[in-house]
Amino acid sequence: MPILLLFIFLCCAHVAQAETAASSSAPPSAPATASANAAPTSGTTGAAAANGLIDAADLPAGLDDAARVDFYCLRRAYPQIATMTTDAQGQWLVFNDGRRVLYDAAPGAAPLAGSQESEWVVSVRASMAEPYPLEPRRPDTPLGVSPGRRRSYDLLQALYGTTPKTVGGHLVQARLLGQHLHLSPAAAQAMNRANVHLAPQAAQEPRLKPLLKMDGGFAWRRIAGENRLSPHAFGIAFDISPGIATYWRWSKLRPHPMQQSYPSVIVEAFENEGFIWGGKWHEYDLMHFEYRPEIICKARVWQGLEPLPMQEPSQESVQEAAPDIPQKPAHKTVRKPVQKPEKTENPPSEQPSASPAVEAKPAGDDAAIAP
Repeated sequence: MPILLLFIFLCCAHVAQAETAASSSAPPSAPATASANAAPTSGTTGAAAANGLIDAADLPAGLDDAARVDFYCLRRAYPQIATMTTDAQGQWLVFNDGRRVLYDAAPGAAPLAGSQESEWVVSVRASMAEPYPLEPRRPDTPLGVSPGRRRSYDLLQALYGTTPKTVGGHLVQARLLGQHLHLSPAAAQAMNRANVHLAPQAAQEPRLKPLLKMDGGFAWRRIAGENRLSPHAFGIAFDISPGIATYWRWSKLRPHPMQQSYPSVIVEAFENEGFIWGGKWHEYDLMHFEYRPEIICKARVWQGLEPLPMQEPSQESVQEAAPDIPQKPAHKTVRKPVQKPEKTENPPSEQPSASPAVEAKPAGDDAAIAP
C-alpha cells in the first residue's frame, strides 16, 4: 500500500508540473477591441454615424462656409470621398481610388464634355443648396421648393454605378415589417435600422401599418417623360403604400393635405437614418423616401443639431448663414386606404387595371414640374 500511494503522488506531481510549464509558455490573450461593425448610436444620421466624426484636419483649407458644411457631410455620408481639390475648372471631390466628381464649376468655366445640367440635373453643390426641414418642421412648399429633388447624377453614378449590372450587382436585402426588397448596401442598412424603430411603433399603433406597405425599390428606369434616371435606378429609393400616399400627378391639390397629416413618426424614423421624404416637395411624392444622408446631415448642422469640427469663429459664421425654416406642427390624421393604383403619369381614374406588385415597379418620383 505505501508503494501504491507513493506512485500516485509522483504521477500527480508530474501532471501538475506539465500544466504549469504549458501555461507559462502560452502567448498572452489579445486585448478586447470594439467591433468595427458596431451599430451607430440612436439619433445620429444613419450611415454617416457609422463612419465616425470628421476631424478639423480632414476639412480642406480655403473653402467657404457652405462648401465646408457640404464637404463635412459628404465625407460623413460617403467615406469613399477622400478630399477636395481646386483647378481652373472648379472644385472637385476626389475619391479614394482617384476618381473625381465636379462639386462646383468655376465662374466662367466651360461646361464639361457630356455635361447636361438642367433645372433638376445639377452640380453637387447645387443639389445640397436648398435647406431640407427636419421633422416636425413642414413649411409651405410653393413652386420651386423641393429640397433634395435636384440631384447630381455624376455623384450618384460615382457612388452606385452607371449600368443596371453594376448597380444590381451590389444590392442587398432590406426589411420593413416583414417585407423584403433590395437596395444599395448603405440604404438597405439604413432601412433595417429604421425598421427597428418602426416595428414596435406599428405594433402599438395599428393605424401606421397601412402606410408601411412596400411597393418598389430598385428598378433601372428613366422618369416618365424625361431622359434622366429615377433614383430607384441607383437602389436608393423606395415607395410605400401608394394607394394612400399619393403624388402630384394624381392630384390637382397644391399643396396636398397629407403633406401635413402624414404621420411624423414614419417620416422621422427614416430621416434619422438618412432618408429624405418626397412629401416636402412642391411636386409632392408622399410615398417616396430616398437615401440622401448628406442632405440630412446638412439639415442637422444648419439646425444646430450637429457641430462642425472647426474653430469657433467659423462655426458661428455657419450658424449665422443657416436658413430660417418656419415650423409647422405635423398633424396625425391618416386617410383610409384606397385601391392601390399604378404609379404612372396618368391619375388613377385613367389607368388600366394594376399588374401584380413586383419590386421592379417603381414610382414616377421625379416628373417634370407641375404647371
